[in-house]
Order: sequence, then C-alpha cells, then structure tokens
Amino acid sequence: MKRKNNLEQFILSKRKKRLQEVLDKRTASLTLVVDSFHKDHNIDAVLRTCEAFGIQYVHVIPQSEKVKPFQDITQGADRWLTIHYYETAEECIRLLKEEGFKILAGSFEEGSVPLRDCDFTGKIALIFGNEVNGASETVIRMADGLFVIPLVGFSQSLNVSVAAGITIHHVRQWKENRKEKAEALPENENRQLMERWINKSVKHADTILDVLSEDE
Repeated sequence: MKRKNNLEQFILSKRKKRLQEVLDKRTASLTLVVDSFHKDHNIDAVLRTCEAFGIQYVHVIPQSEKVKPFQDITQGADRWLTIHYYETAEECIRLLKEEGFKILAGSFEEGSVPLRDCDFTGKIALIFGNEVNGASETVIRMADGLFVIPLVGFSQSLNVSVAAGITIHHVRQWKENRKEKAEALPENENRQLMERWINKSVKHADTILDVLSEDE
C-alpha cells in the first residue's frame, strides 16, 4: 500500500509557497529531447538549463542506463525534473507526436530555417543531436521542421547547452509576444510533483515516512 505523504508539516510555509510558485510556471507545451550525446556533462548542463526555464519534461535517447547527473554541473536541477528515457529516436518521436507535439530539430542541414523565422505555435518538442554529428538521419526524417541558430563570428558552432538555452528562451519569448498561453501541467501530475518536491525538501524523508507509517 502506498504510504500517505504527511511531510508537508515538516516544511516551512515559505518553502511550500516557493515550490508552488515554481510549479505554477512549469509548462506542458514545451519539451526538450537530447539525442545520443557523447558526454554526460553536456546532458547535465542541458538539464540545468531546462529547469531554469521552466521545462518539466526532458527526453533522453538512447540510454541503456539512466544518466547519473554530476551535481556540480546540474546544481541539483535534475531533482526537480521528469526525465524520460528511450532506446531509439523513433520511439521517442512517435510518442511525442501522439501527444500532439510538433517536432523541431536543431540542424545545420541545408534548408534549416533560422530560429527567428520559425513558427512555434502549439506544443513544441525541441531536439538537439549529439555534439559531433548533430541531428541523426532518423531525427531529420521524422522531424516536422529543422531550425538553425544563425552565427556571424568565426566560431560556427555552440556548446549544446548554450544552443538549448538560446532556443528555449527564444521559443518562450515568441509565445509570450503572441500571448499564447502556456499549457499547464495536468492536475494529477501537478499534485504528484508537489508531493515529490516536498519529499525532496525534507531531510531524511524516507525515515520520517517510515516512522509515520508505523504510528498509523
């Protein structure tokens, strides 16, 4: 039987208010996919970027084992995210499309649209390919569109976490300028996240819950 969460009594009202404020700004209409990254620390940096910009769901492909984030890079950001793992890009993209997401992939391929000229109406999933080869053939084939961040310096590439930060900020600003209301997280997901976040905010949460369960 699932233990009832009674940990709310162990956090300050100020802390609970802060959790709720952050949760209220989470969006279900923008998500991010990292595909076949070579270096775990780049995934960590992207996780931190996503959390800072209010993205709750991050998708990682392919991963035979779950990523173990480095706390000195994520600064604990991964603790507040919902991370999904997939074996293949096909599986990830298919499921996102079934959920109504338009798939847009960062790519230097000919025909990629400058970020400033893209249409980000509706539910958007942004895909970033690995640091060496960029978007895979599968992603390019299945994506609804390709975008590129125009660069004007001698450097013609960006660290993937920087590219993700620029893109996420641009998309959110694009939607705000058009007064497109962000889709809130489902109510049941909202409640579950609040419970999870409260647990993460209380030291020795599992031990306390065990004691409370015994008392019941």
